[in-house]
Amino acid sequence: MDSLKDALGLGDPYHIGVAVRDLVEAMPRFQELLGLGPWGRIDAEVPAVFRGAETVSGVRSAFARLGSMYVELVEPTVGDFPAKTFLDERGEGIYHLGYWVDDIQAAISAAADRGLSVDWAFPAGKPQVVYLDARATWGFHVEFVSPKMRPGIEAAIEQAERG
Repeated sequence: MDSLKDALGLGDPYHIGVAVRDLVEAMPRFQELLGLGPWGRIDAEVPAVFRGAETVSGVRSAFARLGSMYVELVEPTVGDFPAKTFLDERGEGIYHLGYWVDDIQAAISAAADRGLSVDWAFPAGKPQVVYLDARATWGFHVEFVSPKMRPGIEAAIEQAERG
């Protein structure tokens, strides 16, 4: 069986997700330590599905460029979310790799064929963002994001870079 990357024609990850307890404290820490920044902020509360149950998930997030990709800092704020579970179980750290995926439903099916299940999805009916639970295999999640979400993410980063 082809790898998930080959089956879906995935490129390289476009971002690394890091779970943090306090986003406001974490941004300057990552800037001082790794030179990351400026940070483009995206805060949201959305209806989602977490482990099969409907919920509202809230996050404060910030993106910064790291070469050709991004680092995303994520502070969970409301409801159930993979970053919250990660923080509760392990503390702060890398908890997902994010990929742009043209066909989310095909990606979910290909992942299921390889033993990965959807841990979190937004929105509930026709997801544009999903987290696949790969913790047992790799210790983190794999996030698939529809390219429809790309303009908003990149606009936030570009706005931060312009000051």
